[in-house]
Amino acid sequence: MHVTANSKEVLPGSIFFALKGAKYDGHQFINQALALGAGKIYTEYETGHPEAEVLGKGARKKLAELASEMADHPTHGLKMIGVTGTSGKTTTTYLIHHLLSHNAIPCARMGTNGGFFKNKEVQTSNTTPDPVTLQNWFGQVKRLGAQAVVMEVSSHALDQDRAWAIAWDAACFLNLSREHMDYHPTLEHYLETKSRLFLEHADYSKTLNKNPALFVNRDSPYGLVLAKKSKDIQTFSAYDQIRNLKNTPTGISFEVNLDGTFLPATCPLFGSFQTENILAALSVGLALGISPKHLLEVLATFPGVPGRMESIANERGVFVFVDYAHKPEALEKVLQSLALNEEERSQGRHILTVFGCGGDRDKTKRPVMGEIATRLSDFVYVTSDNPRTEDPLQILKEVESGISLKNYQVIPDRAEAIRLAITNAKAGDIVLIAGKGHEDYQIIGTAKLHFDDREQARLALKR
Repeated sequence: MHVTANSKEVLPGSIFFALKGAKYDGHQFINQALALGAGKIYTEYETGHPEAEVLGKGARKKLAELASEMADHPTHGLKMIGVTGTSGKTTTTYLIHHLLSHNAIPCARMGTNGGFFKNKEVQTSNTTPDPVTLQNWFGQVKRLGAQAVVMEVSSHALDQDRAWAIAWDAACFLNLSREHMDYHPTLEHYLETKSRLFLEHADYSKTLNKNPALFVNRDSPYGLVLAKKSKDIQTFSAYDQIRNLKNTPTGISFEVNLDGTFLPATCPLFGSFQTENILAALSVGLALGISPKHLLEVLATFPGVPGRMESIANERGVFVFVDYAHKPEALEKVLQSLALNEEERSQGRHILTVFGCGGDRDKTKRPVMGEIATRLSDFVYVTSDNPRTEDPLQILKEVESGISLKNYQVIPDRAEAIRLAITNAKAGDIVLIAGKGHEDYQIIGTAKLHFDDREQARLALKR
């Protein structure tokens, strides 16, 4: 059996799904699929083709179910862990991957940075790929020896049933804030979409003899709402389970309550906001049978995440961090975690921030992020960040519209903004370069040009 939603991939006898996408409508390619020998056509709406069967909204689930069947149902024999939330998904999946892989559970990882297991990599254009790509990848990593898969599950993937037909063993909800509001009409719709992983998907997994452990962050007000939707949901809380949190030159140290007793722990991550990601990962590890002692031993060796509070080493004594924070809540959390105390300020230390907002994306967050950056920084360099097909200067004006303070400068050229921030930083100062993180490109118009904040920071530090 061969299943596809791409008419170019149709083979004689293929099952072709005509689906309406953001850019293209698969229903327009039915004739092409038939000409290539498609044996069966499923559609979302009536097209007048006698060969096609209309499935309506059920077409996407049917595609996912057949994709799983075509790949011999790989997730039925894997420990499957899904992580959802507006911020922190990537860091949490990296943490879970590290905890499991170093506790005799070979684990693969799928998300924003691609798909990885040992030397097998699958680059993805979406956080969660299409069902056929996804199920085939599960099959590949399983054959390579993976016993578990941890993956980011985006709201788009849940809404479009790209993550359907997966037999889940665990799921985590981290938080929810304004993001993708160009896709979701309301925050309530956004939450409803995220909730599907813990309700509809969890129920489906039970029919496959799985009993998924469901974890929700109750420190998030939306987490509290979600937790009430199912008696199967367990919660975690940094307020209740973390104490004596301290920032250190190499990360954070704290005490954590996992089984009724507070235990000492360290993690080479920067920022108090990381505790919700850490607790989510530890909760999954416990659910899979790993002892608190072994989890905390491995947590201390976590290597970090590319582009997530990534420290750029230098000999100037400037603390330079590159982070993916491109949403209001994420930017606020990062800057709050970097806040200087009175003693540090008395030493003349400052926080300098470089950030911008993406084009062809939610415009409402632009003034909000401008306000956050200037309120929580000593000086801000407002710059470009993937303007895409929008006018970069217009984006910058919209960011400026939310700023009431005078502690900022608009520098459209991102490389120049990074250079200025680092040049003006003194020993002891903190420079946060936010928005792109691991990305190694800048999208201007429709062109994808090489650009890496980390490379630009290192160049600036050498000058």
